Amino acid sequence: MKSKLSYLFIFLFVISCSQENTTVGENDLSSRTYFNEFMPCQAGPDYSAENMAKMIADWQPLITADELMGVWGYAPASEKNLYPETGWWELQWTSKEAADAAWSQWIQNAEAAAWQEKYANVLVCDGEARNGFEGVFPLGAEEFGELPKSGYFFSAVWLCKYNEGSGVADAKEFLPKFTQTVRNSDGYAGTSYHFGNYYSDSNPDADFLWGDFTNSRESMIQATTAFQDDVQPTMFPMFSEFAACGDTPDEYNGWMLYDAENKDFMPKFTN
Repeated sequence: MKSKLSYLFIFLFVISCSQENTTVGENDLSSRTYFNEFMPCQAGPDYSAENMAKMIADWQPLITADELMGVWGYAPASEKNLYPETGWWELQWTSKEAADAAWSQWIQNAEAAAWQEKYANVLVCDGEARNGFEGVFPLGAEEFGELPKSGYFFSAVWLCKYNEGSGVADAKEFLPKFTQTVRNSDGYAGTSYHFGNYYSDSNPDADFLWGDFTNSRESMIQATTAFQDDVQPTMFPMFSEFAACGDTPDEYNGWMLYDAENKDFMPKFTN
């Protein structure tokens, strides 16, 4: 248990921002990549909005890695998820090397060890089971409207596999076309819609993840309608040439936990 907890708190300290908080306008971000890690988490007997707030408040001062850009937590919002009882922490780094170095330092940190013991009954994550991805996020997080100041977001994550003979190069080549088609639609206004692709060569569940993010569940419904009306007719046939995703996404209520560009930020959790 202690080894799992030590990994949990490392990842908290190093995660970075897969959904950027800057408005990018018409800039093409599809060529900018990050190293993102997802770590499975289980809520403990003392899990609550109040205790999570205390845990994060005590954790943020322990962050020392400049390569840590942002941290997000995901709580399952659907019993149909592939792992319906599992939450996740997402860590975004400038590189895999930076992530590995930060994890190594965190394990030796006595204050981190004390923090993990203090909150062992609130949340436990399995650092040994974390998966690394190359992350690409073509849209600015607030290009289609502001995100809640609480740090909340709603996400739908699709598990996708390449068709035979296709791979990551095909997926990346598709992104600028998809991004421009989304920007040409009026249906996403006010939703804070943005998305990320997470490419992996070692994830047993998928070749890559497609994550959609909005400012609420209602906005996700609006974004889905915009996709069906304005994007799917031209983009889905192109996508289907190189990949296929599951019939339904995994759904999560999420919160930003740390923002390297706004180190005073604190999330406001709800139960």
